[in-house]
Amino acid sequence: MKSVPIRVCFTLFSLILFAGCAISRSDFAYLNPGERYPEKTSHQPIYLSTLGLDDQRFEEIGYIHVSTKSRSGAYEELNHKLRDRARNVGADAVIHVTYGTENAFSISPFIVSFPYNVTTAQGLAVKRK
Repeated sequence: MKSVPIRVCFTLFSLILFAGCAISRSDFAYLNPGERYPEKTSHQPIYLSTLGLDDQRFEEIGYIHVSTKSRSGAYEELNHKLRDRARNVGADAVIHVTYGTENAFSISPFIVSFPYNVTTAQGLAVKRK
């Protein structure tokens, strides 16, 4: 009978302890939530650019934000994540890509913060008309 509360307490303790330890993320925000496009295959190339497109005939799908804690090869990993997320939403390109560093916190159950930096990338997913 006493083992159930101990098991529940241990589970809750573990969840709280590791809740802030997400090393990488991938978020997407649709600009038009009612509009969806079919996913692209992994063989279809996705164009990445820190600038816009020369051809202005494209439809904006939404914003992609990805991050990683990786130090070596961080930009390659971020570019891979941007392309994967763009394929998932049916985009042909990600434009206005910016890279940066954000300070994240991992919170333990003792209300102690452990700061760490994550490398981030974000951009606008678009589809050619």
